[in-house]
Amino acid sequence: MMMPRHVLSASVFLAIGAMVSCVAASAQETLIPPQSVAGSATVPVDGDIYRYRAVLSETEDGGDLYIFTDAGEGWVETVHARNIVWKGGMYGQEPWLEINEHGSLKLYSENSAIGRDRWEQVLTIAYRGGEFLIAGYTFSYYDTLDPDGAGQCDVNLLTGSGVHNDRKFKTKLPKTRVADWTMDTRPPECARD
Repeated sequence: MMMPRHVLSASVFLAIGAMVSCVAASAQETLIPPQSVAGSATVPVDGDIYRYRAVLSETEDGGDLYIFTDAGEGWVETVHARNIVWKGGMYGQEPWLEINEHGSLKLYSENSAIGRDRWEQVLTIAYRGGEFLIAGYTFSYYDTLDPDGAGQCDVNLLTGSGVHNDRKFKTKLPKTRVADWTMDTRPPECARD
């Protein structure tokens, strides 16, 4: 029987907690409370670093993302993005992260639990030119009572090209470093009609 993607077994939770404590100790500055860890992933990279480890930590109102890099001398905290994603108070309102088939980090947030306004946001994070950037933004939404109240906006933030409900556009939002993104940041062209 498969467990839902948001549910971690006690052994996985303890393993993540131990890993986070180990990363935090090696970074010598950051101590992420193990009980706040919503997920983590280690990603190999070709270039000036060998790999990076992303840790998503739930806060009272959102999620903080920590990124530690390893260039051969151990883990170093490189990014701390405060309140990068929204978090609600129940199942279906919790952020999580995954690695896609190309090795990019996907950071999810959603409201699939309460009210008419249901949505999912996906931030794609990539390491380019020595920086961690928000490379992609996808926002899907629907109204549980209005079948015509649905839509999707998908933007490649590295090129600026986007599509909102079949309408193509070039975004005015400049390339954004992960550390500068907050839960309130979004391309203006993705506002609902």
